[in-house]
Amino acid sequence: MTINDVSLLGKKILVGVIVTLIPFIIIVGGLWLGRKLLERKPATKTAQIVQPQKNSPS
Repeated sequence: MTINDVSLLGKKILVGVIVTLIPFIIIVGGLWLGRKLLERKPATKTAQIVQPQKNSPS
């Protein structure tokens, strides 16, 4: 094997590792983000508007 063969083999291995890791990172990142969005605590409760009761004439 010449140095060029070893260099080419190293490049192919590196490209294979990158091509394998990119989808893995996308899937894991999407699952993590989805979990974070679904676990969010609800926003603070808004004040309820209370209608004043009408007093009927006696």
